[in-house]
Amino acid sequence: MSALVAVTLGNSSAALALAAEGAAGIAVEHVRRVPVDRIEDLVADLAQARARDDRPALPVIVASVNPGALERLRRLAAEAAAVSPLVAGTDFPIPIKTAVDEPKRVGADRLLEALAAYRRFGRACIVADFGTAITVNAVGPDGTFVGGAIFPGLAMMARALSNGTALLPTIPAPTAAPLIGRNTVEAISAGILRGTAGAVTGLIAAARRVVGSDARVVLTGGAAPVIADLLPADCRIIIQNLVFEGLLAAYDRWKNR
Repeated sequence: MSALVAVTLGNSSAALALAAEGAAGIAVEHVRRVPVDRIEDLVADLAQARARDDRPALPVIVASVNPGALERLRRLAAEAAAVSPLVAGTDFPIPIKTAVDEPKRVGADRLLEALAAYRRFGRACIVADFGTAITVNAVGPDGTFVGGAIFPGLAMMARALSNGTALLPTIPAPTAAPLIGRNTVEAISAGILRGTAGAVTGLIAAARRVVGSDARVVLTGGAAPVIADLLPADCRIIIQNLVFEGLLAAYDRWKNR
């Protein structure tokens, strides 16, 4: 029996996870990812999960960086499953200290991933998330979120090159790159992938100067496997459900307060 349903809403994709109670606490059992404009598919899964559960109200928790998608999810969930989702950072807090200028403007995904990474490693850590945007976020030795960097993701870079030039073609987000491009598509792929790897390597080095040279690095997001092999050997740990781990931890802390 599911303990709850967790949903993440990003700029390009959305995901639903069924979570169950186990010996080590609540853990993700199944994740389904869809484009964010297909939230109806996730709501159908939500309705089915509620139908299978014998409790009158199966909790639904959400991490969102997409206000429009969140409002749509609220409406569809109320109509199809008679449920009101609880949103991290609004309906329950994200239990992580911050040392940034505007804490309320930090995306919930960044804070939840930082929370999950610190809970896993118990030391200074750096999270690189390869999504619509790429973020590299740093957590201090005491678990404080100290900030990070944000720049365009792979698909956004590819679109920007095409939209901003007269002759460069539109290509999908690259998944492989030669050492040097011998045609235009290869050159774009090499520039995007190897340029991103170089930028992330530099950002990790900068973050380590702030939180400690022994900070553990973890990668997450859909494009993480594409970039991992281009990064230094100590920067290749991939945890794809990191935001769900943080979301479940935040909710569990609030529920058992």
